[in-house]
Amino acid sequence: MVCSTFSAVPVHIVRGLPRWNRRPPGLITIAAVAVVVGLLPLPYGYYMLLRLFLCGVSLYFLTRPRGMRDGEKWVLAGLVVLYNPLVPIEPASKLLWSVINIATVMWFWRLNRRTALR
Repeated sequence: MVCSTFSAVPVHIVRGLPRWNRRPPGLITIAAVAVVVGLLPLPYGYYMLLRLFLCGVSLYFLTRPRGMRDGEKWVLAGLVVLYNPLVPIEPASKLLWSVINIATVMWFWRLNRRTALR
């Protein structure tokens, strides 16, 4: 017997494949992994991509239609300015930059969790 979606694969093989019951990783998870990878000594280009990505995540949260308080919008606008790739703001050291990145992802996680509950 042959499965209709996999015409060349027998059904007993398709049934043995693992099912993915979990949701794919969310935006916050991807940001957290990118920041953790950024703790390693990498080329400058990676940090520019990380800056662009975190700026985009900040813009995403800033444009979310529901659940944002005015103070949170101001913080997000500040993060957009901090992470913008056009006019980069350089912290004094990589350690300070890493702390800012980790704090940003933790704040995204808290913000995402609070707004998702509404």
